[in-house]
Amino acid sequence: MREIAVRGFMNEKFNTTFGKGLFRRAMFNGSVELGSPNQKYLVDYFEYSNWENTAKTDEQMATVRKLSEAGIAEQAGVLMSWIQHYDPLTKTKQGVGGFSIYSPETKELHVEIEDQANNTKDSWTLDVHLCKSTGANKPAFIATNVDLN
Repeated sequence: MREIAVRGFMNEKFNTTFGKGLFRRAMFNGSVELGSPNQKYLVDYFEYSNWENTAKTDEQMATVRKLSEAGIAEQAGVLMSWIQHYDPLTKTKQGVGGFSIYSPETKELHVEIEDQANNTKDSWTLDVHLCKSTGANKPAFIATNVDLN
């Protein structure tokens, strides 16, 4: 299985406005880092009802329907994110297929990435570990299948 490390950070701008009647609704921002070859993706974790309203493509609408039929929407406290590929050289973000589910209650995180441009099609279910010291530039939680030392 491919190495993965997910770091989630408290969204310092949560519930602030960025336009008239427009609020930042993501509770956590984060990164998904893959090894062999190294790739980086970005995630923004929303409550389910806010997340499903951000679906823009036909593939995302199909994902929303599939997860809704699976009963994800009824799970208390579940947070959802779309996946964006991040290129550190050009600092550009590109939406890719896939999603992530974070359940703070069960401390589980599921990531599915379908990025044909970067030859990545995989899924992971990981245990989440809460960080003891949080703050600026420190993650609130980490989920990984590899030793980060």
